[in-house]
This record gives sequence, structure tokens and C-alpha cells, in this order.
Amino acid sequence: MKRIACIHTFEDKAFLARMMRMTAATLVVGAIAGVAWFVSGAPGMLGLPGSELASVLQGEDPRFPVLPPAFWWFAAGAVGCFASLAVHELVHAIFFKAFAPAGTKITFGANWKAGMLYACAEDVVYTRGQYLAIALAPTFVVTLLLLALGVVSGWPVLAYIVAVLHLSGCTGDWGYVAAMLADARITHCIDRDWGVEFLGDGEPDREREEER
Repeated sequence: MKRIACIHTFEDKAFLARMMRMTAATLVVGAIAGVAWFVSGAPGMLGLPGSELASVLQGEDPRFPVLPPAFWWFAAGAVGCFASLAVHELVHAIFFKAFAPAGTKITFGANWKAGMLYACAEDVVYTRGQYLAIALAPTFVVTLLLLALGVVSGWPVLAYIVAVLHLSGCTGDWGYVAAMLADARITHCIDRDWGVEFLGDGEPDREREEER
């Protein structure tokens, strides 16, 4: 196999710029969709819990000692946002492990300058389909978990907000997916702690291999 392209996630300025644009778009679309969903009364029509904002602002719920309900509501949201990041990488790790050879070690790291956490299966070669599943898994798994938690807890608005914020942090994964879908030559991927390397059929390009 030969290397077709690679993405240096933390250094590729064009890739980071696309991530920022997708993040902004996700937040805007998420805000509009959320307002439309809850204001229209759609949850009630489907037998789902409606917005909890009124009870929070009126000091009725959630009830905990000392501090007002609004504090606990926002605190739960903050904890949820950080927890979703950890679960996001855990889901990546589970899928990395599931598709990797026995004994593969999955590592975790962070690039504080870029503000990103990551899970990594260094040097493991995955098929195109496997890597697409790995990249997209947190988008679906974490989002569904958060929305389900919102229904169970009776705080659907809070869960929805956390879900949208989480999705806005999935844009790096979506960037990988977009790059793969845009190039049918890509048949395999190698995970790297700096990003991803895309491979295809053919003889290795010696000069490009040396550049790596």
C-alpha cells in the first residue's frame, strides 16, 4: 500500500479552519433546531418531557441545599460537558480496540494548545470501513446517551444543550470522514498520535515515506 495523504490534526491550519467553521455551523443549527423543537411543544405531542427551564428559573427544580436551583442546573451542565469529552474518547478507544489485533494498546493524550483530547491506536492499520466507524461512533453513541439521559432525568433542555456542545466538538472526526469520502482511493488508515494517515493500493512512494 502507498500513502495517499495525511492529516496533521493539530498543525494543519486549513483543517483547523474547516473545523472551526463546522463547529460554528453546528452550534447555530443546534440552537435553531432546539428552539423550534421545544417552543413548538413537539416533546409533549410525542409523550416526552417538555422544557424544564420554567421550573429552574422559578426556583422549583432541581432542589438541593444552600444554593438555588439555577446554580445546580448550570453546574450539572458544566459537569456534563466535561464528562461528554471523556466518554467521547472512551467510545473511540472501544472501537479502536474492537477492530485492532489482539494485544493492541490504546493510549490517551491531550494537545492543550489546540484544546483537544484524543485516543490513539498508534501504527495500527484499519480498513476504510473500520476507520469510518471509529470516527463516527462518538457522534452517534454519545449524542443518543445524552438525549436518553435528558428524557430519564426530566431535564431535556440541559441534555440537549450538552449534546449540541458535544457535537460541536466532533468536527475533527467529521473532517476525517469528509476526507475519506472525498477520495475513493483511500482503502486503509493508520492512526497516529498527530492525526491520521490515509493509504491506498499501489507501491509505496519512497520519497513520501522518508518525509513521514
